Formats: sequence, C-alpha cells, structure tokens
Amino acid sequence: MSCLHLHEAGWLTPYALHACYAGLAESLSEDDTPWLISARADRGHIALGASQYADAELNLAYCRMRRIPIVQRPLGGGTVWVDRRQLCLFFIFPRTSAPASHAALFDLCLGLLKDAYARIGVEVERVGGQDLWHAGRKLLGSGAATIGRSMVFGASILERFDAASFAACVDCPSRGFERWLGDCLSESVTDLEAAGMLPYEGAFEEALRAVCGSRWAVTTQRPEAHRLAAMSAAELALREPLEMGGRRLVRGGIKIKRGTYLLEDTTGPWLRLLWRDGRLVRAASGDKDFDAVLQACLACPLDDGIIYEQGRLHGLSLESARTLAQRVEALCAGLEPQECASRTA
Repeated sequence: MSCLHLHEAGWLTPYALHACYAGLAESLSEDDTPWLISARADRGHIALGASQYADAELNLAYCRMRRIPIVQRPLGGGTVWVDRRQLCLFFIFPRTSAPASHAALFDLCLGLLKDAYARIGVEVERVGGQDLWHAGRKLLGSGAATIGRSMVFGASILERFDAASFAACVDCPSRGFERWLGDCLSESVTDLEAAGMLPYEGAFEEALRAVCGSRWAVTTQRPEAHRLAAMSAAELALREPLEMGGRRLVRGGIKIKRGTYLLEDTTGPWLRLLWRDGRLVRAASGDKDFDAVLQACLACPLDDGIIYEQGRLHGLSLESARTLAQRVEALCAGLEPQECASRTA
C-alpha cells in the first residue's frame, strides 16, 4: 500500500494558511509521497481566486476599516470567506502519483470527502464538478491548481458559515444588491450547524483519516526544514501587493453556488437579476414598466426572445423592449446553463 503523509498544521494566520499548501507543493519532487494538510485560520479573511482582482470583487474600504486580510490564494475559483469555524483541507499529489487530470483530481478528493461526511452521518450529493450539497444547499465548494510539480486540491468543511461577514466584504453596486446577496447566501449555502449535524471536535478529521486509511498507509508527519522554508517563501510572496485593475470574474455580479448568479446592471434604470439554471427566479428594476416585464418572465427559460416578446405584450415601445432584452441578455451571457441537471452521485 502506498503512503499518504498527514500534516496537522493547526491554527495559522491567513497568509500562513495558504502558504502552507503552496510552499509544500513547490517543495515536492515528482516522485515524492502525497500529502494531506489540515489547518484552521486564526481569523476571518477573504481568499480571492487565483484569477480575480481585489478592487473588482471587494469593498476594499470596508475590508481596510475592519482590518480583514485579503489573500490571493493559488487555487482557482471565486471569492470565499474563511474563518475559525472552518476546517481547511488540502490534498497534494506529486506528478508521479497524481490523477491524470484536474477532473480526476476532483473525482478522487470529493469522493473521499463524501465518504467522510457519511461517516459522521451527513448525506451529501455531488453537484457539478466541484461542489457537495446537503438537502439542496451547498455545503462544500472546492478548488484546484497545479503548483510546481504537484496537483493541489483544496476545500473547507463549513461548521458555521458567516454569510453576513462575507456579504459585507463584497463590492455591491447597491444596497438592494447587498440585501439580495444576504438572502441568496442564506437560501443557497448551509453548514453543519444549520444542518443540525455539528459533530464533536475532531470528528471529521477522524472520519477522513479512516477513509484515507482504506486507500493509503496514513502517517502523521511534520514537513522537513526545507519544506518549511518553502512555506515561508510562499508566505512572503502572498504578502506582496494585490494586483488591481481587472474586471470581475462574473460580469455584473457574483456566483452564489453552482448554477446560481446574482447580477446587477446600473448603466440605465437599474436591473437586478437572480439567475438560476437558465431562468430568472427573482428580478427587479428601477423602471416600473421594465419591472412588470421581468415579473412576467420569472421561471421561464431565457430563450426565444421571451424578454422582447413580453416587453411588446406589456406595451413597451419597440426600442424599449429591445433595449431591455439586450441588457438582460448581456448580463446573463456566458453563464452556465442548466448545470444542475448534471449531478453525479
């Protein structure tokens, strides 16, 4: 049986948390043993995805005022809130032992986490490529990257998700958008406490170790001196000034969970849309006529020119109906349609 080294890193500062897996991955040769790191952040912070820009995604003035650290993590995906009530887990596979692709990496690691949840009595289902849901709400999201000669998978076990702190850090174009964001997070994301299944301290770690033990010989190990040095170097790099000046990862809004986006356009009479799997499930506008059209389109597939047609039926001029349709289509362009139809057990 092959080996898996387990590093229980304990409580770490936000920068040290993300440097821990990044530095360890950089230090590994392609023939080294895989690692699993477990750690907790000693304070709440924002972790930006690798391709995001802080000034496009966040309310920087608020973050500075509250002294909330912002870390540009090496892993992909969107903005996440990380704090003391989350157990952070990172699998690191050097090239020789790594799965054949990032898709295979997600298959392996999410399968292990799903089995660990089952051991503590929590039923989850995999939705899309990177999420685990419980009772129709997102319980876990994950990200991955190739760092050095290793593939890295990361996820957080949400014991309690502080939706309010996260929402306050997001760059919201309006107070209405911020209110809707809070509503969306409450409806779409859950945690072990909300599910009434918060286990005793260390229970998930025990469950995951048992699951991993059926596949590898798991040995607890502290990284050697040169690997600790690589972590320190990675932390220095993460503390460099954040790159600014780009655009949002999601044009006009934010991804709430797989298949669900909150969007707003303020270039004319404001439009605010909650988009789920190719349909509007909530919508509003500062223009009462536009608003009436949007209400008529709720729960209908956004195809075949429905916005334009409803605009004409509600008495909008040809130009106004076309303008509304174009603005909605521009906001929703590029979103992933019907993604929740492809669930894997």
